[in-house]
Amino acid sequence: MCIEKIIREANLTDHKDIAEVGRKSFKWAFEELFPSDVLVRYLDNTYTEDKITKSLLNKENSYFVAESNRSLVGFLKLKYSCSHNLSSFENQLQLQKIYILPDQANSGLGSKLMKFSEKKIAKISPVLVWLQVYEGNDRAKSFYRRFGYTPIGKDEHLFEEIRIKYTVMSKLFDENC
Repeated sequence: MCIEKIIREANLTDHKDIAEVGRKSFKWAFEELFPSDVLVRYLDNTYTEDKITKSLLNKENSYFVAESNRSLVGFLKLKYSCSHNLSSFENQLQLQKIYILPDQANSGLGSKLMKFSEKKIAKISPVLVWLQVYEGNDRAKSFYRRFGYTPIGKDEHLFEEIRIKYTVMSKLFDENC
């Protein structure tokens, strides 16, 4: 049986599937960090179909999706004109989210999403792309290092009363490099 895997730009009809992938993937990755009530509130606020639709319509965002056998199983979100205070580089964007369903982990789809997005990013160089990865997620940090991202500092966010620490990583896309 041949498994068809496709990476493409998202469209508005993907809103429901992106919300579902986001909910499942975030829960799988982070449920041990949050009490269940806090996690449910975060997911109910962040991964609604309406909120994803608005985000897809926002010209400051780009979404790319991964399909396996015609089912959406992952996505990557870029947020343009989004700078981090750890860098003074003028033109910045954030690789804000990359999620793959748990049963598709290690399938190569995360790498395919990264490669697809990097082709789009290269067209707007020079640009510094930054991302935040949970400090305890060594697997994700290693994944980003394989794509040339290097740590530039630390950051933290408060989710209700829970302080989550992140490593901030970046990569410069410059046609002169």
